[in-house]
Amino acid sequence: MARYPLHLFGLCFLCLISLRLMHGAPAVPTKEMIDFMRRFGYLEKGPTQAEALYSGEAIIDAIKHVQKFGALPQTGVLDRRTIELMSAPRCGVVDVMQHDQSLRHRRYVIGSESWRKRRITYFIANWSSKVGEDAVAKFMAKAFGEWSKYSKLRFVRVYDPSADIIVGFGSGHHGDNYPFDGPGNVLAHAFYPYEMNAYGGDVHFDEDENWKENSTHLSEGVDFYSVAIHELGHSLGLAHSPVYSSLMFPYYKGIAQGTLDYDDILAMYQLYIQNPHITDEPDWMYTTEASTTVDEYGTVTPAVPRLPDLDSEPHYPEPDPLPTSTPALSSTTEVYDIPITFVGDYETVDDHISRHHAQSPPPTSVTTPPEDLVPAAIPSYVPVPDICSGSFDAIGLLRGEIFIFKGAYLWRLTEKYRIKTGYPVRIWQVFRGFPKTVSHIDAVYERLDDNAIVLFSGRFYWVFDALNFLHPEVRPLTDFGLPEELRRIDAALVWPKNNKTYLFAGDRFWRYNDTAGEMDEGYPSSMDRWFGIPNNIDAATAVASGKTYFFKGNYYWLYNNERVRPERGYPRRTGNIWLGCR
Repeated sequence: MARYPLHLFGLCFLCLISLRLMHGAPAVPTKEMIDFMRRFGYLEKGPTQAEALYSGEAIIDAIKHVQKFGALPQTGVLDRRTIELMSAPRCGVVDVMQHDQSLRHRRYVIGSESWRKRRITYFIANWSSKVGEDAVAKFMAKAFGEWSKYSKLRFVRVYDPSADIIVGFGSGHHGDNYPFDGPGNVLAHAFYPYEMNAYGGDVHFDEDENWKENSTHLSEGVDFYSVAIHELGHSLGLAHSPVYSSLMFPYYKGIAQGTLDYDDILAMYQLYIQNPHITDEPDWMYTTEASTTVDEYGTVTPAVPRLPDLDSEPHYPEPDPLPTSTPALSSTTEVYDIPITFVGDYETVDDHISRHHAQSPPPTSVTTPPEDLVPAAIPSYVPVPDICSGSFDAIGLLRGEIFIFKGAYLWRLTEKYRIKTGYPVRIWQVFRGFPKTVSHIDAVYERLDDNAIVLFSGRFYWVFDALNFLHPEVRPLTDFGLPEELRRIDAALVWPKNNKTYLFAGDRFWRYNDTAGEMDEGYPSSMDRWFGIPNNIDAATAVASGKTYFFKGNYYWLYNNERVRPERGYPRRTGNIWLGCR
């Protein structure tokens, strides 16, 4: 059959394709219908988004497949029911995957490989105000429980953004290149295991939908549980099924079905019961004895006092509420694939004793900063910065808790990576005695040997000791062996790989031995050695689990300490995942 050009961005589809007749007139797909068939895999997208070639036979075959996945008679005719189907509420995952036709002879459809392990962690990054955190957590746990019955998988909720599956809500462009379309049509989407690297398994819900608990009719709202249990099927490796009774049927059916169909159970059996390649990890690996150092969330309970909650001085009035969403930011990162190691990060026991237990040098005299370098006084009230936009000044794990600094304020996170009630507050309200004239913090870290907290601003730093007393003297950066011309550092962290302190500035970094009180030889070094991390970072920290994170703008990198490179799929949006911003 002849082929004709289809201009997808034109006013209409060129009415040159001969289709079957409906009521004596040609049923010609509109541009929106062609877009639908391209989006969900019924038509190949072609070399460009602007133009493609389709035969009339291909269009008819695509319409038949649309009807098949909508449980309609496969006539190839654009009748009323087929046209209505194309605008019905549904999942955003494609129906037909061109890459794997070998699995189409079964009723159920395997969309990808399975998880290679049986313990799967998930993290609820944020939730819709229309249903609330408790309801989202309850229904996600219920949905995971249903899939667990037939897969021998164990799903564990964690409070760690490096979890296997991240659950979140977003509107429009929300960071994954698959924007939502507002109320109606696409309700949610999910990623197959290991798909798009770090996005593998993640579930995203469209915040613009009218989410409800136990909604019995679409006019009342979209039932959250019904959509969640479907999306988790994708997270486990299932594609859409044309069987109407299956949970993996692509269109919204409401609350009528809350458990797996025979079709879904067969798929689970193939993916996870018959699969010989899944690691069967014994239960004892996940059984922990009572510990005085690590709690159920993996946070450290320090032997030294936690930082005080709030100063007794009055808190300044709150400004307008912070926005819960931010416009997408552009980010480009280079892709590398070369293993890098740090020479000299390991040493013998004798070397360790001689280096780390050498007598510390005597303290030097107190330094009073030159008058022109003392931060100017700041107003009694300073507007609170938008934390959801990222661009942190500093971040650190301090006495077992995460603190984020931006402008004259700090945010304190709970063990669930949520902003603690009552925050943000001014820096001096937690670090009592800290100069109120200091307008921001450039970097912060906690020393391992004495649990003192070091705060940097400009060319100077302050020490907040283990008893929560601020040392009154301000000290210069040159105490660390940093060059006199350096005006500030960008970030500081104690790296779990070797427990050394790293200081970052521009395209350079230094490694400092806090115990010996001296800079290690061979520094500064180029940021190129931190493979995949950009220059001029905003902040960096290690968390209680030992994971290392770098931040710049509204993006963050999870760093693999063993392979010395970012994990695949990073950077990712900071506000959405770390702080639950929508």
